[in-house]
Amino acid sequence: MGAIRVLFDGWSLVHNPLGSAAWHLRTLLALNPEGVQPTLALPMEPSASNAIAGIETIHHHTHERGEWEQRLLPRLAEERGAKVIHTTSLGASLLGKVPTLVSPAETEIAGRGRLGEALGYGGLARAKILWPEDVPKGKVPGESSTLPPVVHPEFFLGKANVPRSLDLPDEFLLVHGLHDQKETLNLLESWTWASASIGELYPLVIVGLDEAGREFIKARLPEYHVQESVFVIGDIQAQDLPSLYRACTALVHLGIPAPWGNPLRHALAGGKAIVAHQEANTESIVSSAAYLISPGDLRGFGAAMITVVVDEKARQKLEESAQERAAHWPAAKFRNELLKIYEG
Repeated sequence: MGAIRVLFDGWSLVHNPLGSAAWHLRTLLALNPEGVQPTLALPMEPSASNAIAGIETIHHHTHERGEWEQRLLPRLAEERGAKVIHTTSLGASLLGKVPTLVSPAETEIAGRGRLGEALGYGGLARAKILWPEDVPKGKVPGESSTLPPVVHPEFFLGKANVPRSLDLPDEFLLVHGLHDQKETLNLLESWTWASASIGELYPLVIVGLDEAGREFIKARLPEYHVQESVFVIGDIQAQDLPSLYRACTALVHLGIPAPWGNPLRHALAGGKAIVAHQEANTESIVSSAAYLISPGDLRGFGAAMITVVVDEKARQKLEESAQERAAHWPAAKFRNELLKIYEG
């Protein structure tokens, strides 16, 4: 019996390399089961920043996500003789002949244009949706299966080798990604309650924003009088992100996490305390390894950031809970169950 050919959707590696979809894609390729021949499809020519070492890579130039998802990926899959397309985006081809597996590492089906979004959502009804066992199934059409939670191996406990060029403080609270401007302003408002107490020694370090997001938050820092205690980092390479997690004091996370590849999982793997919003998906993922605060309680969120820094016993308890939580994410079981799904 020959190897099972799987075509992986690499759109996220090009357009949001630090995001959840890109990191879960890297995880799938790092844990590729024996007997599966992966091919990575990119919407631009491969480069050192978006190719994966040891993985066959093909490309087709396009800037249109809807065209990529609906027409080009299925065509590339047919040309390569792939049994299945595997994507970490929340969307699938409606009319393509090759079946699609969707491991959702996005929280919304956006960025495709109105028609593309409609086609992508319709395609989900024909796809098979793979959900992590620790997250309630979302309101997404299509047949579903569950898999054990998993995270990229590089996020597990290890030495932090943060590049000196980033010029980061010795201690800091990490924020990895913000969903929109409202969430950004809520973070800054909460930080005003914490920065006077801890900002000098434990500043916020924010990564994972696009250029527009970085410019927006930088322009607002003086309004909140926190420009001395907030670092917005733009020029970080994806391969340096695990070291950033290992170096941080704790993770600060706002909003609803994507089911796969999200910052909460990265922090848990590194044994880091977490401050996050209290909502169903987050509670399912972190269990007792986080301070969970109501999304509307901005002052309480600021107080939680103070607590996770100044109360070492409380932080240590969260760190121990994080390590215990991540210890139950067996990569071998994930790989074996994924193989069964590929075999169909």
